[in-house]
Amino acid sequence: MKGYLSVCAIFKNEARYLAEWIEFHLLAGVEHFFLYENNSTDDHRDVLAPYVRAGVVTVTDFPQFPPQKAAYNHCLEANRHDWRWIAFIDLDEFLFSPRMVPVPQVLRHYEHLPGVGALWVIFGTSGYKTPPPGLVLENYTWRRIWPRRPREWKSIVDPRRVEHALGAHSFRYTDPAFMAPVPTFASFDDLRLNHYLMKSEQELKVKLEQYSPDGGYKGRGWRLEPLLRTDPGCVEETILPYAPALREALGARGISTEDGRPVKGRV
Repeated sequence: MKGYLSVCAIFKNEARYLAEWIEFHLLAGVEHFFLYENNSTDDHRDVLAPYVRAGVVTVTDFPQFPPQKAAYNHCLEANRHDWRWIAFIDLDEFLFSPRMVPVPQVLRHYEHLPGVGALWVIFGTSGYKTPPPGLVLENYTWRRIWPRRPREWKSIVDPRRVEHALGAHSFRYTDPAFMAPVPTFASFDDLRLNHYLMKSEQELKVKLEQYSPDGGYKGRGWRLEPLLRTDPGCVEETILPYAPALREALGARGISTEDGRPVKGRV
């Protein structure tokens, strides 16, 4: 076995946010990233180059559409026997423990299960019309409050006990005792998935006009205004203790904390 915890994700035109997302999850205890690139046109290769050289990231070009479920199944088949856990999340989701301990430390309490669900905390625009400089986890702190709905979670699975992905959120497990898409949810105090669904208003509008990795968004008819409504009195800062170490890690890698790009002459 190569390691304990890896992450699989599909992305398109996420160069601005790739480095912060990777460095954050390294701090949270992730050891490797299987990234599936879906027809990006930005400078993602420049951002990812130091991580590929360091052996932290494996990039697979994956041009098909919709890509997400197929990419997840490819990742499962290619890495089934190499990792104790694989978390299947997106580039706008940050997995961590509110107890401020490494995620692997938490997952050891769930090893009797073939999969664990991490619940979302969904963030709005925090009043930003356009993308601000700086870190996502510092800029977007206004937490949205809405009734919890199905599929507001993502899965961390034991790949040896999974048959295949059912979609972006759930998997089919080999053990007939676990027929539900998620055997159990981790305690909200143990694991949490900060979901920066919207970021700025400008970015949200662009997102809704495109197709998402699972084939959604475009043509779905989402109403924009309800998504933009946030309560500045509802501030969620549980993740912020990671910010100083995250800034230091990005600086050591030669990545700007203002725009997520390599600093010229440093990389």
